[in-house]
Amino acid sequence: MSVRSISQVAIIAVLTLWAVFCLYPLVWMIGASLKTSQEVMQTYSLFPTGVWHWETFVDVWQRLNFFKYFLNSLNVTLLTIVGVNLIYSLTAFAVAKLDFPGKNFIFYGFLAMMFVPGITILIPLYLTEYYLGILNTHLGLILPIINGAGPFALFLFRNYFQSIPHEIYESAKLEGSGPIRTWLRIYFPLSLPAIATITIMNFLGSWNSLVLPMVMLTDQDLFTLPLAVMLLDTGAFRQWNVLMAGSLISVVPVILVFFFMQKYYIQGLSSGAIKS
Repeated sequence: MSVRSISQVAIIAVLTLWAVFCLYPLVWMIGASLKTSQEVMQTYSLFPTGVWHWETFVDVWQRLNFFKYFLNSLNVTLLTIVGVNLIYSLTAFAVAKLDFPGKNFIFYGFLAMMFVPGITILIPLYLTEYYLGILNTHLGLILPIINGAGPFALFLFRNYFQSIPHEIYESAKLEGSGPIRTWLRIYFPLSLPAIATITIMNFLGSWNSLVLPMVMLTDQDLFTLPLAVMLLDTGAFRQWNVLMAGSLISVVPVILVFFFMQKYYIQGLSSGAIKS
């Protein structure tokens, strides 16, 4: 066996072990959700040794009204994704293709925001939303998430637009097409990989957001899924099967979105990394 073959086998072995290590918590969560609460604590098997308790999912979904929280998360996530893609694709188009004073300052100013931890601005953000009257609303969740997604979205869209030949923009301009129409009819449809990448990343961030909803929401009817999962842990004794069933319900949409959009996600990351 050649040195190259040995190195390939070693790489595959390491990656396989790493995949098992990463997937184990997910498999354990699935198995625990199908057990009774006592069996979770008493056995070390990944899956139930006897009856598989599918009714736990029905109980979590119906009795605990998880559908309402699912719709709340869906509302916040979809509006966030639409806002991020529209606002920052427009901004990136202006930075990439239009000439105006201060455009580089705007671009690098946004990039500098990447180095500001979001947790450090929670107090001023809370006070701002309080005085604006949007505290304890879904709008108060959506706007900060859109703002936090701005630096990377602007960076990726700007790089992607710059990778498109400038002659296309000049030709559209000669045909009498204005900047908004050129963006809408040409550049935005061509940026599908970048849109997919930004959509997946913001779907993950918005859907799984916990700290921001904890700070901004007090009305239980407005809670998102991560907060609803926390509500499952209010008893004197922790019911691991119920907690894992609720967690699995909140994780499945993320897995499905990534599974169906991973091709475009990788394309968008690659183009954003190598084009300037």
